[in-house]
Amino acid sequence: MSRSWERQVKRNTKQVNARRKKSGQSEVGSKSTKASEYTTYKGRNFVFPATLVLLGLAYGAMGLMYPASMGSTVLFIVTVVMYLLLGVILYLRRPYLKVGRDAVITTKFNRERLVTAAQIKKIRLQKNYVVIEHSGKGGAWVFARTLNRYDTDAMAVQLRTFAAANQVTLEDKL
Repeated sequence: MSRSWERQVKRNTKQVNARRKKSGQSEVGSKSTKASEYTTYKGRNFVFPATLVLLGLAYGAMGLMYPASMGSTVLFIVTVVMYLLLGVILYLRRPYLKVGRDAVITTKFNRERLVTAAQIKKIRLQKNYVVIEHSGKGGAWVFARTLNRYDTDAMAVQLRTFAAANQVTLEDKL
């Protein structure tokens, strides 16, 4: 690279980092968000995958009972297999909550979402539920023991220390 190009890249990186710092995001090119800085709590999604597998099996059973109503045999088989495959894939992808020093991370719609402590309005701890209300786009994050098999008791302990360290409002109803 030429020196002028390097200077331009350095200047643009500096501007982008200044904007990202104002919005509470990590700097470009920094290694500040290491995986070891976060405590991860994994759940297990079973309701939606089980629904997809049951729909696939029901669709397959209806196709076998009424073969005349079935259009293309290949398309029918592909559809049933895709329902079953999607159910298995969604079961194997485990939802999680990562709690760091000044941020929490989870996945929403196949993307990792980060919310800093400044963006969190309130953390509500209830029996078998943890709710994180934030000022970003989308609704509150709800982590449930019954729906996604999270260890909400361990999450509550970690989130209490997170809230105390970052002056976040904590509503404890345990």
